[in-house]
Amino acid sequence: MIISVNHKINNPESFWKSAQDNLPNLPEGGVQRVLQALPNGDMSQATCLWEADSIDSLNTYLRDKVKNWSEETYFEVNTANAIGCPA
Repeated sequence: MIISVNHKINNPESFWKSAQDNLPNLPEGGVQRVLQALPNGDMSQATCLWEADSIDSLNTYLRDKVKNWSEETYFEVNTANAIGCPA
């Protein structure tokens, strides 16, 4: 499934360092890959598209990797009606 994640990042340096360190190791624990990462100017917010088995598996993965450096909101993307999103 494709999942959109909105990240509110309270420690951009640690958050993005963890992303650089851990994303090359995917797939892992029901998370296949990140499709897009779209940060704002000061890197304190981002919207990312992920491919994962479930929102729960992605949340478990992210909590392990980004600790308490961010808060997330999630939704499953309706790929049948999305534009420019892999099906």
